[in-house]
Amino acid sequence: MSHHFDEHDHDKLLRWRNELSASGPESGPGYNAAAAAFPAAALFLVKPSATGAHDVFRKYRTVFEERAAPFASLVVFGMHGVSSTVRALLDAAGLTESDLPALLIAPTAEPEHSIIVTLPSGASLEGDDDPNGDGACDYLAPWQDVLDRIRITRDGRPLRLMGVQGRKLPGVNITRLAAAAPAPTVSPA
Repeated sequence: MSHHFDEHDHDKLLRWRNELSASGPESGPGYNAAAAAFPAAALFLVKPSATGAHDVFRKYRTVFEERAAPFASLVVFGMHGVSSTVRALLDAAGLTESDLPALLIAPTAEPEHSIIVTLPSGASLEGDDDPNGDGACDYLAPWQDVLDRIRITRDGRPLRLMGVQGRKLPGVNITRLAAAAPAPTVSPA
């Protein structure tokens, strides 16, 4: 049975693939200088109940839009349901649904240096680990640390992720995930 969120995420996966293939290598056809210059490649894999993670995505989207980042620099899947696309991307990255919600992030210049940052699983931006229990966290959440680094990194400069509280994803090239994930079959409703 097909769900609307499967179709929505499938369409987005196709758009992501098309834009990434149009970006191509610097010497290849369709080279997109704006995509290559933007410092970050970010992939959000979420689930509907993780509204705090949705809010984090919106904060990223605002910053990326202000910097005129191309669509392929920031993509989110799973906001309306854990789709077959989300499952395919998790599998391609060597992750499982227990890793949701998550941000996969890499410097555009080094997309093979991907890391995964855990996102809030509930309604709060800080998530269940908010020590004060009221959203007034007294430390910088890893997603905020990464966003701050993106804010200050100029186009054409490398994004530095050293010291970010995340987990390295050996062998995962974030810009190749779209092609590595098998296209889910979406049957007409």
